Amino acid sequence: MNKLQMIALLEDGAYFDVLASKFFHPSFKKGWRTIKSSNVSWWAVQKEFFHTNRLVSDDKLVYRLLPN
Repeated sequence: MNKLQMIALLEDGAYFDVLASKFFHPSFKKGWRTIKSSNVSWWAVQKEFFHTNRLVSDDKLVYRLLPN
């Protein structure tokens, strides 16, 4: 999965649980995909939203994208 696909899924309500290493979205067959926090595409997503404050995480390291 590349950066643009991840961003599109985040825009559609997906979220990434860093501790479980799972990227959740209803379109996935199991409801989630295993993605490690060291994934290059995930780093690119973080870099894309670094200065916008749209990519937020809670105290359990679950990342979500805030609407525009």
